[in-house]
Amino acid sequence: MARKQSDIPEPVWRAVGPFKTFADLSRAVSGRKITVGVDPLFAAQWAEAHLSRFKKFFVAALSLLLFTAAAASVIGALWLDNYWLLAAIPVQTAVFYFSQPALSFQRWSTVGGVALVLLFIEFLLSGMITAATLTAYAGLTFAAVRASGFITGSAFRKALMKDERLFLEAFDARACSVRDNETKKVYEIE
Repeated sequence: MARKQSDIPEPVWRAVGPFKTFADLSRAVSGRKITVGVDPLFAAQWAEAHLSRFKKFFVAALSLLLFTAAAASVIGALWLDNYWLLAAIPVQTAVFYFSQPALSFQRWSTVGGVALVLLFIEFLLSGMITAATLTAYAGLTFAAVRASGFITGSAFRKALMKDERLFLEAFDARACSVRDNETKKVYEIE
């Protein structure tokens, strides 16, 4: 996977738009004129190999938390004879899917995440404890998925901007793109 910049065909670098060199690109990122977007799957794969032990542990702990919460909903449903709590598993599954940062309606799912907090408070104040609990499961899932995506995505993005070769390889593999914040034009490999 490691290739020198001279090994990468010239059209790949021209596809990055107006940036003639990696230094130009880095200055534009530092000046917040452009944003580097990363593919969440590539970011997660990169993170698995390169994140610090602490960050890997934290991401794994978030996953374990979701499985523990699902198990707790089953145990709680059986213990309390409140079988509505079994709905926590499909609720977590649906929220897990819709909170993925790669979806085209990411901003709307963020609004939905905020709405979950408000809905939880409403249910809790209305005395609807089971509904509040299910909403809390949804909110927990949303927060865990977004947190792990943020950790892996931001670490991958930082690594891309420190290593020209990694950036060019990722750009060539469609693992990242560049967006002009003023014109909103996106530059990616064609």
